[in-house]
Amino acid sequence: MTATDRPSFVYVTYIRSTPEAVWNALTEPAFTRQFWFGGELRSDWKVGSSVELWHEGRKTDEGEV
Repeated sequence: MTATDRPSFVYVTYIRSTPEAVWNALTEPAFTRQFWFGGELRSDWKVGSSVELWHEGRKTDEGEV
């Protein structure tokens, strides 16, 4: 990404929590189902591993750690 590719606005969200609780909310399927409209993030969360978003039994998106 170059300087000209950067977005002109970046959203900032402040969360009053512990780092551990935020990590669990982002990585544990039981928590992601609550906040991603039933979607589950699945990964082993190791560098280079895949991350998949599953919704209603189907993979709807994927990325990489």
